[in-house]
Amino acid sequence: MLEIIPIVGRVKFPITLDPSSWIFDDRKIALEDFLADDFDLDRFLEEQKDERAGAAMPRLAKSRRRYNKEEWLTRSFVIPVKPFIENAEPLEGAAAVIFETADGKRTSLPLETVMKGAFQFSRDGKILKEDGPLVYLDKQAPDKPVTHITRIHVE
Repeated sequence: MLEIIPIVGRVKFPITLDPSSWIFDDRKIALEDFLADDFDLDRFLEEQKDERAGAAMPRLAKSRRRYNKEEWLTRSFVIPVKPFIENAEPLEGAAAVIFETADGKRTSLPLETVMKGAFQFSRDGKILKEDGPLVYLDKQAPDKPVTHITRIHVE
């Protein structure tokens, strides 16, 4: 069953997320790269934005994101939250994100914090089934993920 996650609330454009398609997205990052001390999410997003606009990128930057088919089937991947929240365009005054989960719980985090996090969508090359389809990870607290996300509400 495909799981589609809506982003709603204080946004100009409510959008939906389809984590099952992200394995083909150039913005995906291997989980261990995202959690590495030297990984700079803002720099990564800027390089990715430049690359999509056609700028020539240093070889090292490109190679960091190129994965072969075998890696897709064995590694765990995340994708930055920031581009999705930006595409929804939070309205002025929006300050928090509430993750609603399958068990009815609601976890509220500051919008600024969420924008620095990532969504994990695969583990060991497989779509998340036990804690997914989507898991929010904060690099500062990777041991406290928000699991079983079914809806994202911007407040």
